[in-house]
Amino acid sequence: MNPTLIAIIMVAVIIASSFFKRMPSPFVLCIVPVICGLALGFSITDLSEMILKQVNTSMQSAGYMILFAMIYFTMLGETGMFDTLIRGLLKLSHGKLHIYLVMVITTLIAAVGMLTATVATAYLIVFPIMLPIYKKMKFDHNAAMIIAQTAIAGMCFVPWGIAVVNSSVFAGVDPLELSSRLIPVSICFIPAIVLQWIYFGYMHKKQGGLMVIDWSSDEGGESKENELARPRLFWFNLLLFVAVIVVLVKSIMPSYLVFVLAAALTILVDYPSGKVHQKLIAKAGGRFFGTVQMLIGISFFIGIFQGTGMVESLANSIVTNVPEFLTRYIHIILAASMVIVIRFIPNKIYNSMYPVLISIGSRFGLAGTDVIAPFVCNMSLATGSSPFTATTHIGTGLLELDVNRYCNRSAAVQTVTNIVIIATAILVGVVK
Repeated sequence: MNPTLIAIIMVAVIIASSFFKRMPSPFVLCIVPVICGLALGFSITDLSEMILKQVNTSMQSAGYMILFAMIYFTMLGETGMFDTLIRGLLKLSHGKLHIYLVMVITTLIAAVGMLTATVATAYLIVFPIMLPIYKKMKFDHNAAMIIAQTAIAGMCFVPWGIAVVNSSVFAGVDPLELSSRLIPVSICFIPAIVLQWIYFGYMHKKQGGLMVIDWSSDEGGESKENELARPRLFWFNLLLFVAVIVVLVKSIMPSYLVFVLAAALTILVDYPSGKVHQKLIAKAGGRFFGTVQMLIGISFFIGIFQGTGMVESLANSIVTNVPEFLTRYIHIILAASMVIVIRFIPNKIYNSMYPVLISIGSRFGLAGTDVIAPFVCNMSLATGSSPFTATTHIGTGLLELDVNRYCNRSAAVQTVTNIVIIATAILVGVVK
């Protein structure tokens, strides 16, 4: 059977299942691709190899890190360190925070967190710190995640990041060369980020949210009510937290090992009695279970989608059916539409088109990095609005959001954001 037709059917069934909700998404992502792979003539053994290879890759790149990161950040949250930081921040502002300052802080923390080159880690840094403030101000958690995701996307130019590494492999260019080319594109995110602040500030006021909060009258907060809080160990926990970020940024050791050691030290110092270990680990495990289910489901989907040749076939069909007079600008057209596309289709379809797009661009004197420039950072806007991305489930889980409702809201906002960024980049000559 035709791989393109099977790919379309597979994606259509998965999209339909997300609307009817007759079966949990992880099961749909596991079962439907297997059936489609069998329809293409592949054996169960062949499909199993594709699946296991992708599952192993996903677990090595994200799964183990997420497990121990969730354990560490769950414990860190219980110690009250983030609450103490927030109270300190409020003292600097005389106990008052304006909604626009909250959005600016969200952007800055998310951007700094992305220096680790891991979206999951950036979420795990920004949201535990800011969530109490969002709740206090009744700030839309969807808006908070969109703002953070935009800042994270703007930081995807770091050469040690998976976005640059993967794109450079697909495109056949040097990672450092691609990273250097992406920095001007990243700067073009700034006007779009400011516009998001204005838009969400306006919507927040319209919806009756608090524009300014005053916590100067709040005393003790969670540290008095929570028996697991460790206010006397604030400086130890803060210094360990900073050390974790530094080690992650410098890539001194694998990220999962960083969180293993950090979690172990936190247990030894903050909770040496052992009475609460199981409670803390169980709380983190509840978060991890849903995430790893989706991670495995996505791995089934991606492994078969790519391994059977469906993604290449579908990509070639899209490229070959574009009218010839638009060929010169096909990379810009596809980049401008990718948030909507990736809302329903995994981003691998774009990655697989890179060689074809670069070949087309070379006929018009465009270098490979010129063709890829509008995709790499902006791709994070799209993947951050997709339920097929494991990190989307991490962010929505931390913010207590329904993932499909979030993706629908985010896709609309980020489509406009993406177009603003690309238009800015074209106007200043960064995208050709």
